[in-house]
Amino acid sequence: MDTPLEEDVPRRRGILDMAKGFVVNVLGATRAKVEDISAEVEYRAFRILWLVVWSLVAITSVWLAVVFGMLTVIFGFHLPPIYAFGIPCLVFLVVGLVSAAMFLKTKRSRRKHEPGDLDGS
Repeated sequence: MDTPLEEDVPRRRGILDMAKGFVVNVLGATRAKVEDISAEVEYRAFRILWLVVWSLVAITSVWLAVVFGMLTVIFGFHLPPIYAFGIPCLVFLVVGLVSAAMFLKTKRSRRKHEPGDLDGS
């Protein structure tokens, strides 16, 4: 009765079990790394997209502000077209400046890493 039964004896790990465990660990680490890299690529793609959008909005708005400003100068400041061209000029100038500020904010942004990331952050 003092001797343990055969099913109670802990089973020693064989070479196949060790190899299987190693392969599972490698595949798990590879999958986690691939998911982290794909998340980084997705973040950078959206960041580039927003940089392009904000730069196009800023360039177009500043260009329209310059056009309306030139029309205001051409038709004179003392005439009523100052209201017709001057106010849109200021509006487009403000929109262009806000878009440029958003472009700079997007340019300085960084991805927030999740606690489970492999890079240790």
